[in-house]
Amino acid sequence: MKNIFFLLVFILGTTYAVSGQEIIPFPDLSESHIAVYNQTNLIDEKNYSYYNEEYQQALKSFDLEIETIEKQIETISDPDAKDRLRSKKEILINNRLAVLKEADLVEDLNKFY
Repeated sequence: MKNIFFLLVFILGTTYAVSGQEIIPFPDLSESHIAVYNQTNLIDEKNYSYYNEEYQQALKSFDLEIETIEKQIETISDPDAKDRLRSKKEILINNRLAVLKEADLVEDLNKFY
């Protein structure tokens, strides 16, 4: 009888211990999560708040121009006009990448001074 009672308590104890454990997931440490936590504005899944105001404005203007060109491409049916708009979009994207690289370099320099 003692063995049955001991076995019953042992089974209930292990069942409670196993079912009582909670799995806590690793927290999301991505830039967007940190930016939302710090209440900064996210633009196009990018966090431009790391850069100074001039670069933020330049990047925002590039993004707006690229979006307007994308909308124009969707509405225009002339293939030559679409090609011109696509080449203009590629130029804007390259300019935006150049501004991003420059902003990153400026931020790196500001870290050292």
